[in-house]
Amino acid sequence: MRKYGKWLALAACLLWCAVIWQFSLSAGSSSAATSTHVRAFCNSVLERLNAPFTLSAHTVRKMAHFAEFFVLGVLSAQALLLHGFGHPFLQSPLLCLLVGTVDELIQCFVPDRGPHVLDVLLDLLGGVCGVLAFWGLYLLLLYIKKKRFEKSVKTT
Repeated sequence: MRKYGKWLALAACLLWCAVIWQFSLSAGSSSAATSTHVRAFCNSVLERLNAPFTLSAHTVRKMAHFAEFFVLGVLSAQALLLHGFGHPFLQSPLLCLLVGTVDELIQCFVPDRGPHVLDVLLDLLGGVCGVLAFWGLYLLLLYIKKKRFEKSVKTT
């Protein structure tokens, strides 16, 4: 499994980039309809939880940018780490910035869509948060592994 794990991680990262870019290829009306459905679902959940607020379409769209790139940050950090590329926790945000920039440039060619620099920055923020979450989990797992090793050495 270890042999194929790094290739699965890379494939997942590349597939997620394709998913992000596929969303950008949706025409403005189709993208707005998707956001409307997601907004309705989220607001119904918030209503059941007795939340004192609802989400706007704009908020849902921006949360989607953040979430997409949070996932990309996690996946790219894992893929870069497993493949032994330099320092994945520095390179992964750069990859997120590149993918976010391409994402916005794609929208130049899609009806009723356009690029927004602030969306690229939000994408980068989501990617950095994803990398930090992965890094924190990675360090926690290393710590647990070290403690288990120390415990096994003491008992032998």
